[in-house]
Amino acid sequence: MHRVLTATLTAKLAAPKAIIASNAPTLAAGQQPQLGTVWRAFRLYSTYPTIDDIPPEDVAAVRRFLEKFSRDKIPYKTFDVAFHRSGGAGGQNVNKVNTKVYMRFDLDQQTWLPSYVRQRMRELDAKRVNSRGEYLITSEKTRLQRHNIEDCLDRLWESISAAAELPREPDEETVKRVEDLKKAEKARNKDKKMRHSMRKSGRKKGSSDDF
Repeated sequence: MHRVLTATLTAKLAAPKAIIASNAPTLAAGQQPQLGTVWRAFRLYSTYPTIDDIPPEDVAAVRRFLEKFSRDKIPYKTFDVAFHRSGGAGGQNVNKVNTKVYMRFDLDQQTWLPSYVRQRMRELDAKRVNSRGEYLITSEKTRLQRHNIEDCLDRLWESISAAAELPREPDEETVKRVEDLKKAEKARNKDKKMRHSMRKSGRKKGSSDDF
């Protein structure tokens, strides 16, 4: 009896997932859904904003920033850098030298970064931003402080570059495909409402004939 109840509960819990999966678009073997997409009852739209959704002044500021930005221009000497003992293997040296690097800075105070880039860093690297708004990067890749500092700067440079990437303008084919999807969905919704209205009308007509 216990096994039967367990199997029934398992089937009920798994049912919603099966329904959602049946409504999702079919993927080829090994294919992964693209980032920024919404899977909802045959609907597949990009949730990323286009470049037209970003204020022109922000776009201009980011482009000016990218023209001059390089890894060497990161003002890391103004950051708060601390050193701690690294974990893991390392012989006697690991217990004597503080080689793990903690590099942190207040993201709001980094006015050398455009506001759009700072906001995107909060979104893309949410786990690196603490409750005080400080951006934290750590490294214990090597047993040398200077190498770990360089590793932190490499990671920061990559994060800034990703945050400064503006959305690409969609090509004509993509725009047409999205418009076709919207029109098809609108037609399906209209047909669904019409059939629902006809069923309701039929039920009302049947009930009035009984009197």
